Amino acid sequence: MAGVDPHAGTVVEIGAGSGLVTAAIAAALPGARILAAEPSTVLRSVLTSRVVRDPDLRGRVTVRPDTAQELALPDRISAAVLCGVAGHLDQAERADLWRRLTERMLPGAPLVVELMAVDRPVAMPRTRLATRRVGGQDYEWWFAARPGAGEGDPLVLHSTWRVLDAAGSAVREETETHRWHAFGLERVAAETGWELRDLRGGPGANSAPLGVFTRAS
Repeated sequence: MAGVDPHAGTVVEIGAGSGLVTAAIAAALPGARILAAEPSTVLRSVLTSRVVRDPDLRGRVTVRPDTAQELALPDRISAAVLCGVAGHLDQAERADLWRRLTERMLPGAPLVVELMAVDRPVAMPRTRLATRRVGGQDYEWWFAARPGAGEGDPLVLHSTWRVLDAAGSAVREETETHRWHAFGLERVAAETGWELRDLRGGPGANSAPLGVFTRAS
């Protein structure tokens, strides 16, 4: 976000999830107005709670329930952030989103895109990604992926949340299934025509493809 003028336009975050990235954007850009869109009711509830309990966020963050396809974009965008979102869109939907962003993003405004760790159509065995004890229960997040049935079909992603009692027995389990079009940052650069700065390999980098795109001057 270096070089972004927080007062020149709105920062748009599509797929804001629980608001962790939203809070990081707000900390990096004091005074910036942020439009945070999250279609999941559960995640949006956590996002809204995070915003409401923080006086600074409460005055700057507008939460919307829209998908990337539905979201009405502001006229002037100083930065756009998509974490774990682009692969949920097919090529036509991405083309429409890139076009709408390009029409509204200010000169030099960065487009930040994160593609999770699934930029190739490969199977991923069921893996526990996180666990946390809360009171007398353990909360776990499990993830798995498998290729689609046909050539070129999107990946099928399974996210499972489990709650275990003190004895390790599951007392609640919820699973969500999503489709994910697997591609890399280079595809985003080709689709947008924007210059890519690949952030993988830098200090503190993880395996998830993360890039910053800016319009070629």
